[in-house]
Amino acid sequence: MSLILRCLQQPDCETIPSETAVAIIISILKKINVLPLNCNKDQRECATKGLEVIHAFLETPGGTKTAHATYYDLIREIPQVFTPGVVVHWTLEGFMNHLQKRRRNLAQLIMPPDASWPLISHISRQHEFTNLSQRPTHLLFASDYANGIRDGQITTHVSLFGDLLYQRAPADEIFHIVRQLPPTPAGISALRESLVIKTRDVVRCIQRHSRFHKPRPVDTTSPVPNNPEMVIPDNLDFMELLIELSDQLYAFVGSELSPTTTTNIYPTRYAVLYQDLIADYNALVTGTDKSPPELEKDNTLIFLLLQLIHIEKVGGKDKLLAQDYANDEHLFRLLIGLYNEDQVNSEDGFYLRDLALQCAISHQQGYIRDRPMMRFRHPKLAVIWPYYSQICYAVQSYFLVRYKNNVQDPTCLSNLSTQECVKIAMESQLRQNIVAGTLFIYLVPNYQGKEPELDASGMFLRGGTLNYKLLDMLNIDTKHRLLGLIYKMMLESEQGPRFHGDPPPQIKFVSPYVMDVVYKLLSSTPCSVEPVIKVLFEKLKRYDRYPKAMDEVPADVIRWQFTVLQMLNFRLIRSLKFTPTCVYLLHFMKFTLSHAKHRALYNIVETCNHSALSIQTNHKFLRSLADNKERHYWFEESEALARRTVLTVARIVKLRGQGDAPAGIINEVLQILHKHPILWTEEIMVFFPEPIREFYKAQEQAGVIKTIPGEVTDTEVTTLLEQTSVHNVLLVPKGTESNVQLLTHYSDIKNHPFFLCVLWDIIAIHQNVSETMLDDIRLVLLQFPPSHMSTYTQQLVDYALCKLGPGNLEATGSIDFVVRMFEELVWKYQLLSIEHMLLALMTGHPSRLGDVAMKILIQMTVNSVELSNRISHWTSIGINPRPWEEDAYYDKLQSYLMRYPEYFGFEAYEVQNGINPTNPPLQMPLLVSYNNVLLRLLNIFDLIIGRFIEYQMTDTLVTFLEKFGCLYLYHNTPMGFVRDTLLYYHESPMLRNPRVTKALVKLLDFKQVELSPVLTDYVQEMNRSEDQFDEHYVHEICRKLAMSMDPKECGYKTDASMPERHYREISNPATQGLYIAIIESLAAPLSKEKFMEHLLSLVLGKRPTPALSNSSSSVSINTSTTTTTGASRIVPEARVIHAAALLLSALPTDFMDIFFVEVDAFTRTDETLLQASTVSEKSTPASRAEAAAAYIGRPLTGNAIGGGRRASVGSRVGSNIALTGSAGTENKINGASDSALPFNRTAAQDMLLSTIFSSYANNRNNYRTNMPNSFLTFFHAVVHYSSAEILLRVMKCLENWRQGTSLPPPTGSSLSNYKDSLIRFNNQYDSLRDDMIEDTTFSTLSMDTSGTAMKKNQSIRTDVQLLFICAMIGPTVHRFEKVQIEGSTGHFLVMLVELLAMVTDTIQAAAQPGLSTLEEVIDFIHHVRAHIPKDADSSARLALALKGMRPWLQGRLGNIV
Repeated sequence: MSLILRCLQQPDCETIPSETAVAIIISILKKINVLPLNCNKDQRECATKGLEVIHAFLETPGGTKTAHATYYDLIREIPQVFTPGVVVHWTLEGFMNHLQKRRRNLAQLIMPPDASWPLISHISRQHEFTNLSQRPTHLLFASDYANGIRDGQITTHVSLFGDLLYQRAPADEIFHIVRQLPPTPAGISALRESLVIKTRDVVRCIQRHSRFHKPRPVDTTSPVPNNPEMVIPDNLDFMELLIELSDQLYAFVGSELSPTTTTNIYPTRYAVLYQDLIADYNALVTGTDKSPPELEKDNTLIFLLLQLIHIEKVGGKDKLLAQDYANDEHLFRLLIGLYNEDQVNSEDGFYLRDLALQCAISHQQGYIRDRPMMRFRHPKLAVIWPYYSQICYAVQSYFLVRYKNNVQDPTCLSNLSTQECVKIAMESQLRQNIVAGTLFIYLVPNYQGKEPELDASGMFLRGGTLNYKLLDMLNIDTKHRLLGLIYKMMLESEQGPRFHGDPPPQIKFVSPYVMDVVYKLLSSTPCSVEPVIKVLFEKLKRYDRYPKAMDEVPADVIRWQFTVLQMLNFRLIRSLKFTPTCVYLLHFMKFTLSHAKHRALYNIVETCNHSALSIQTNHKFLRSLADNKERHYWFEESEALARRTVLTVARIVKLRGQGDAPAGIINEVLQILHKHPILWTEEIMVFFPEPIREFYKAQEQAGVIKTIPGEVTDTEVTTLLEQTSVHNVLLVPKGTESNVQLLTHYSDIKNHPFFLCVLWDIIAIHQNVSETMLDDIRLVLLQFPPSHMSTYTQQLVDYALCKLGPGNLEATGSIDFVVRMFEELVWKYQLLSIEHMLLALMTGHPSRLGDVAMKILIQMTVNSVELSNRISHWTSIGINPRPWEEDAYYDKLQSYLMRYPEYFGFEAYEVQNGINPTNPPLQMPLLVSYNNVLLRLLNIFDLIIGRFIEYQMTDTLVTFLEKFGCLYLYHNTPMGFVRDTLLYYHESPMLRNPRVTKALVKLLDFKQVELSPVLTDYVQEMNRSEDQFDEHYVHEICRKLAMSMDPKECGYKTDASMPERHYREISNPATQGLYIAIIESLAAPLSKEKFMEHLLSLVLGKRPTPALSNSSSSVSINTSTTTTTGASRIVPEARVIHAAALLLSALPTDFMDIFFVEVDAFTRTDETLLQASTVSEKSTPASRAEAAAAYIGRPLTGNAIGGGRRASVGSRVGSNIALTGSAGTENKINGASDSALPFNRTAAQDMLLSTIFSSYANNRNNYRTNMPNSFLTFFHAVVHYSSAEILLRVMKCLENWRQGTSLPPPTGSSLSNYKDSLIRFNNQYDSLRDDMIEDTTFSTLSMDTSGTAMKKNQSIRTDVQLLFICAMIGPTVHRFEKVQIEGSTGHFLVMLVELLAMVTDTIQAAAQPGLSTLEEVIDFIHHVRAHIPKDADSSARLALALKGMRPWLQGRLGNIV
């Protein structure tokens, strides 16, 4: 050992490879560890010498030579040798404790103060689905993460599942995480644990809102009547929680599919087991050896298990429960053990829930052995069984007599009271399939030849209607059974619906009332019915290919598509918005969109495309668009749809970023949308995100022709009219000319674009639409493919505008004439579509006459009498804007269509004038269940609102919103539209106008959206004062969002008038909370600067500028605050900080700009971080060498090698800075006396510095919160919830700090919070300024903590600041791996090393090793280097940076190159 030591200490000793050096160190440690406990003198000396050798390997041999090994390399290897449980020899305790301390200190830089960030379903980005403890960059700190997980400060798979279950996430999203778990049954236990935790939280929530401890008088001796009265609590709001949880349990317990299933919908062989679940539920109420009971006994648990008993593999013949009854009845005993007999007799007793045990016994009675003796085997049943079992029997008899035997009566199940709904629901729990069969026959009656059984249209059998409250209460299995019957009989066959009896042949459609039930069932059980939805979409995709593969699509297929697409567009589209299916919706209709021949079908397909584009929010949509291998272009025939897709992509990229999509995917997508290049006006492009704007700018620079593609010129039309006789039949009296030549000419698709333009000139000649030519016009138009009508309408509009244009010397007509003719073509004769017309008027092509077009558009919308009349009649009908509550929607729709019929085959004139028969015959009639022009126009109105904002048409926009706001009650996603508009157009000055923001927010239905009362009153002009939008308002936004994100809150209704969660626009309470928070933030009359000031005041707390004081009082800690003058500071919960971070990440980028100005200012000016460490007065080179040699038997403390963070800090006293150097050197400033120079940090300072990087929750619970720790917690939450673009901002901060410059405030910003609101400025040196303070009182302030003169504007100058920066970067290292700057992934590491060189160069204490803070930074740099790919450029820059460092640092960091 002595020989090795002397060799290593030689100045010319060659550097040993790190791997070899670590292997030698490990070998020495192993040898020492096997020494006997009772060592003799020689053995102790040998151990000491071995530790000296290890020290020589780890420390710099001299000069600028590189150390042979690093502490970090050794820390990584130690767990492989000294595994948990291995006894460490006493001679190694000091050294091993030192290594453990270094690892723990490094872990604090790698672990955020609080990483329990909730996952937000469908909004969270890909990196959020993997918790930090699973990252390769964090495996070294597994034990530290275990402590964080135990304290709830780090997410786990259980917490991720809990977030998704609470947020009603699709099963696919949950199974995405399941696939990351070990492929064993143990892996699924995390999901089961989450389900149990959610059950516990739901039951607790119900118990909090119920009066279970207040008894209700009950007479159990009186006989039960034939029609028993159900016990029902006054408040049934808790039922939506039970419906949701029952649905999820049913989905995951019944997730194993039969081997015959062709689609891999769920992972095979894994499911949550009923027997495990019931055991876990019993543990909740009985406790375990290690924990007390978490719940009182509650019948809710039995109710939930009852839903699972109906699953075949659980409660079927010869299945799990049948086997249990045949043996020891263990599971049955556990079920009885959950029963609470007092609950049913309480003030809030509920038979449907509290008689679940009796229902379970009745359901399984055929499998229970020796039933008469059952009460003796289970004595508890003797008390609870007799009376309540009679109620169950009475309910069964009542249902048979009252409903099943009268099922042909179409009113017997309509308008039921809650009493009757509960009875039917209880029957569904008592018996397996009887309720589902009864309800199906009620909906689809057996045809018996009675006239009332046929609808007035004669196209479907008219059954009864079912209210959503009844369907919600039904047992989950009954819902599945009813849905299965409807699908099998109505939607499965390619030959159309199948009926009982022999109905007339024209009965080919599914009843709209049946489709209403399908919609309600799918909404009520979204998780467990995902397989059904997938089957529907697979069939829709298969039918979509029929037009491509065959000339004539079967009529039954057309009817099926029309029926399903109507339900999809007008009912299911909002629930699909946050599902994995959403991004692929266009793929299910792309061939029908191009090749459909039935015009009514094409109309609904086109509408579905608009709706699908309007709801996209996920960057995965970009990948979906790029995957279009079967077609050259997505919308070859429709420029309007292609333009809408561009706007959708722009919105996604602007609001959510590009995600993990490849860099060039945006350009790829934009090139395959339309066959012609798409051009935009500057007014529109200014709102595009940078990648899309660059694409179109490059397109312009490439010389793309700016003329309108396919434009029909006046010359071409004149030639057709004057030099050919093709159109004579339209010019002369009817019957004079034959139409053969006209039809022959336009049978060629090349001639189609000219017809409407020629027709326009003919109309201009006659100054009206001559009805004598309508027959021939219809014959021509019927030859046009439906998919081309949008383009032909665009060409007509372009031509008509050109005729009005000032550049046209022969301009004819006026705007009034054009509007009048357009309206006749659209409304009176229905030859053109109003949707196509409005889209053509607002395309945004720079060569089109935008001003004139917008004037016409205003006339055809705001000033249109025809449109106003339709809206007035629609609102007068009284259709409920809550479609799940509207059982008579079809009847009301038909009354509207009777007055304002809609035609898709250009037959309006013939039908309205009674011309019969029409020639050619009408296309096959299709049953309109939901479709109408007003609802279709909502998609177009969304675009019009955007155009008005882009063109700064304030008054017109407000008028438009006020006029058509009533229609937005029927919008599929009004909240999403308002939120998207406020975000996308945030830069527009119009959105600073209160009139505009108020009108936009009024589009929401305040009966369905829980907006802040302050904002609601302001928008509705009930309180016009803006004074209420203060700090409290912003804080409440964040606190309300935090509650909506917390699974423990369960999403319980705060307002009973609000809809049930599963019917809302956003059923996910966290996502809904985020959308509302964004609207409340952007619609409030608050500047972004003031908003950010209030937001940061919540996170950090307001702290006044500290008064100058002596060192002992410079930092004070009290029981609730961390202050400098005794002022209190409110400390938010971690969940509130996470909510604020989530909100900030979702707000426009200029809010983030302000935040990063604060990041820059805080890091450079916070007083705690400005207190640089110094070497203790007792620490000398000799003492450090002695400490290094004295590893044996004692842990190292103080400032010796391996010391903690107890380095002294130069404190500020009055206007003087006192500094200490190594070897007891004293630096005096301005003649300050020795007694005025403090050499030791106060206890309060030590405590504060030790808590900066500690757990936020622990600090808060122990009254040790501090601003750096709070800021760090908030910063990491913001980075976590943000896209990868935020890493570029962090990189920019590093570069600015390295260069000594500050981030400039946003243009036009007047940030008042740089003084005393949020950031505590250093009173003596303001590093935000370019010049030092000139006051002679502070003449010493040009000195840093080492006594050297401060460089002008040097921003980072203390080791504590450097450590703080490492803590900011540490948890994001795994994301920086993918960020390239100038082609290098190591750019940020270079910046960090250069910062280290800059800071240590100005700190005298860094001249020699000894500062534990620098030791942590060194370990951190080695950790980063180990996980960042090396490249030549970074290595060269690192080598250059090292040359400017102090020699000992060069040696310690030499191997990072």
